[in-house]
Amino acid sequence: MRLQMRRTLTLLLLCVFLFGALIYKIITSPLVDQNGILREYLEKRAATRPATRSILLWSSFFGDRRWQLPFDALGPEQFRDELKCPVYQCELSNRHDFLPSLELYDAIVFHVAQPFPLLKPLPARRSPHQAYVFALMEPPGETKHQLSDELNFYNLTMTYRLDSDIVWPYAQLLDVETGAPVAPGLQPHWREPPALGSWNDSTVWRLWPTKTKMAAWFVSHCKTLSKREQLAAALQQHIQLDIYGSCGNLNCARGDPRCDDMLDTDFMFYLAFENSLCMDYVTEKLYAALQRHIVPVVFGGANYTRFLPPHSYIDAERFDSVEQLAEHLRFVAGDVQEYMSYFWWRQHYKIANSSPFCELCARLHHPSWAHRTQIYGDIQAWWFNSCRLASHIRF
Repeated sequence: MRLQMRRTLTLLLLCVFLFGALIYKIITSPLVDQNGILREYLEKRAATRPATRSILLWSSFFGDRRWQLPFDALGPEQFRDELKCPVYQCELSNRHDFLPSLELYDAIVFHVAQPFPLLKPLPARRSPHQAYVFALMEPPGETKHQLSDELNFYNLTMTYRLDSDIVWPYAQLLDVETGAPVAPGLQPHWREPPALGSWNDSTVWRLWPTKTKMAAWFVSHCKTLSKREQLAAALQQHIQLDIYGSCGNLNCARGDPRCDDMLDTDFMFYLAFENSLCMDYVTEKLYAALQRHIVPVVFGGANYTRFLPPHSYIDAERFDSVEQLAEHLRFVAGDVQEYMSYFWWRQHYKIANSSPFCELCARLHHPSWAHRTQIYGDIQAWWFNSCRLASHIRF
């Protein structure tokens, strides 16, 4: 009798336990309490992960250990106040001993336009949570790493290319009214240029009589992959072109304000020719020209509609031959209304600079980043396939 009672009691307790487990399973299942599950996860995550992300600059940027940043080390206050980052809970340093161990950094940035430092070629150990960042503003022809040896090494790219994980342009165009970035972008929304003669610029009117020379070019890199020096030589057979620097026969001392001022006062056009025909490669030489009252003539591998407002530049690659380009330049230079129409964009857009470390900081804070597996299996193929050798224009 007692044995039977014990069995019954045991069975009853087992049923209660199973029923309780079932109830618990139901009330804690996503069907019933998904918000509670999410809340518990986020609370645990917030309690265990540091609020600040750490970034290490592994090597210098062409000898600049600060990478053009104001200090050797930046904390959240500098990210917020100096760099103006929307997400600023990051710290950055060029000192390898800034943290007790290299494995503690959330990201390590490698400047690929320079060889690895001789005394510190690579971190000895790598933490699974770290992002190794491929950082470069130069075209593939200026890469100083053997990228075929760096397969499955990088997690993020930080370059001028618009398909990079962190886009690092030489400059941005902002909307004057809203301050919002417009370009570069894959599909920027530009305003329409005004009809010819419906708009004027008093500064261009004032400078027009003094602009008696056709085109200028400041250049010191004489033999290039794009063969821009050959295009310039061919163009020089059709229009006046003054070439300053080691690639020409004219000189203008670096830092002399007259060098910039004469672009406003003396010349109609400035050659913003790139040394490589590579996707999205648009450098400071173009943005510097846009700061002056001169029309830039561009030559490169970029789709310039992603970088500049329409009718603000002349693209050499839109012409079949250098003769056609020269004829168009003479046409623009011969009509003050036509020439002035290339400056319409100034009332709507302004040139500004931004730091790529703002976007890197935001990327490291994104909730999904800590649980995402991303690696560039063949970084050389990704990087090298963005360039071409042949230009459209014949010269």
